[in-house]
Amino acid sequence: MHVGIAGTGKMGSAIALNLLDRAYRVSVWNVDRDMLGAVVAAGAAPVENLESLVGSVDTLIAMLWDDDVAREISLRRIIPAARKGQLFIESSTLSPQMYESLAHAAAQRGLYFLACPVIGSVDGARTGALTLYPGGSSEAFERARELLSAVGSTVNFTGSPAASGHLKLASNCILGVLADAIGELLGTMRRAGVDRNLAVETLVYMLQRVATKRQQLIERDTQPRFSADALLKDLRLARAARESLHANAPLMDCTLAEFEKVVRTGVGNEDYIAVGLALERAADI
Repeated sequence: MHVGIAGTGKMGSAIALNLLDRAYRVSVWNVDRDMLGAVVAAGAAPVENLESLVGSVDTLIAMLWDDDVAREISLRRIIPAARKGQLFIESSTLSPQMYESLAHAAAQRGLYFLACPVIGSVDGARTGALTLYPGGSSEAFERARELLSAVGSTVNFTGSPAASGHLKLASNCILGVLADAIGELLGTMRRAGVDRNLAVETLVYMLQRVATKRQQLIERDTQPRFSADALLKDLRLARAARESLHANAPLMDCTLAEFEKVVRTGVGNEDYIAVGLALERAADI
């Protein structure tokens, strides 16, 4: 299969190198041609004109920056240049609305289209160990299955371009919330004189403990292992401890406020994940 990659930033280049290792024929294009060096040195063919790239390959993968770039490159250039029946995989992280716009335009053109955001690092892209969330028609997914299996070690078909977008953004929101929470908590412990390495190890351990809640979340099982009342009590103690240290932790304060509000609805004797499940239900109101 001849694969074209539009966008050779860190992730696009790593995907290209991985495909070259797997004996795929790869051609590449980037607005900044200076960013083609590493993949061209590894055997990829540089193409100066984007429309020429689209016309010369079996499948095109786009790995671009944001909605504005995708609107200019994917919507206004790649899709109009593609031929009927061609497979186009949009792997840029975009809004769900942009994925839907691309899917609609691709359908009008007669293309097989997948929104396929990826989760993982550059190292994962380089070794084909990404987690992929392809969304689109089952026909497009079947056409892409072999290639996707080369790009990622885990492939979760969502069936919907918008669902793919929401899943990717939710995944990155978790990273943002955790980065904020970890920073606030490390700052508080630093002011308290706690050994930083021990503080980091403790927080990482608790992230692992949260992962044990997977099946409870799936089954909406709120039988108490650690009750919402008990956690609320500790969140209040933590606030008092922060105040005594004059430590600023707005995310922790917001978390406490949400817990207090939800526990007042009567979930205090249930597992603490009942608070999260109540907030999930509230999203539909």
